[in-house]
Amino acid sequence: MYHDAIRQWEKQKSHFIALLDLKLEHVEHGKATMRMPWRAEFSNGTGAIHGGAIVSLCDTVFYIALASIYGRDQDTTTVALQCNFLAPALPPHDLVADATVLRAGRRICYGEVQVHSGDTLVAHATLNFLNTYPEEKPRKR
Repeated sequence: MYHDAIRQWEKQKSHFIALLDLKLEHVEHGKATMRMPWRAEFSNGTGAIHGGAIVSLCDTVFYIALASIYGRDQDTTTVALQCNFLAPALPPHDLVADATVLRAGRRICYGEVQVHSGDTLVAHATLNFLNTYPEEKPRKR
């Protein structure tokens, strides 16, 4: 089941995700691993990967970890994401993000992402996502 998720991801990813060149490497129940190749276009003035690109990686890999539990048809949205930058993400290493769902409730989901550049932990994020359901959408008048 999960090996099909990687193939589907490559076919269905959005333009923004394609621009960041995010590669889904592993999926299992409540966990996902994603790689973002180091590219100079993503670097800031110091030559490290820009924090915004790292945050996008965290948000995306956590969504995939949630989808491994709920399925891709479950509507969910990021409610809160706190990312702590622990070291610069310098070349030539790709960034590898490991997401873990720590609580998968009906509505509120919570988890973490660790991002490594080579052997260095460069960022740690905690995330809250909210599952929504069709019956909750406002009715059209």
